[in-house]
Amino acid sequence: MREVRERRPISENTRRAQQLLVAGLVGGHMAGLTVVGLFLALGGTNAGATAAIGAAVVLAFYTIALGVQLAVADAAPKVVLFAWFASYVTRVSILGLGLAAVLANAERWAWLDPVALFVSTIVTVMGWLGLELWRFSRMRVLVYDE
Repeated sequence: MREVRERRPISENTRRAQQLLVAGLVGGHMAGLTVVGLFLALGGTNAGATAAIGAAVVLAFYTIALGVQLAVADAAPKVVLFAWFASYVTRVSILGLGLAAVLANAERWAWLDPVALFVSTIVTVMGWLGLELWRFSRMRVLVYDE
């Protein structure tokens, strides 16, 4: 039988990172699902599918970013900066490779609706950042609040 170990309490840095991640996920999903539903209803299945791709890419991009921040929340500032930078370079490189793959096979991706992709990406980013910033504005950081 496995021995049950007592869990360490969650640190304030980790708790704040979790709160920002949850707020971003809620805001991003609310905005993304709304815009996908609108494009599906108003533009048809191609527009809806394209909007879903745009929203999913944004959600993945930001979830990975805050997931990395959550993993290194209690590390030294230099480690946090390096982790964020490495994460960013990796995420942008993957986006670039995806774009290159789409452009190299443009005829296979002709069904994509550029307006739906653009609008869903912007709306999902705004939903994520909006709720994340709202949560951050109500967060207590004792170093600054003392």
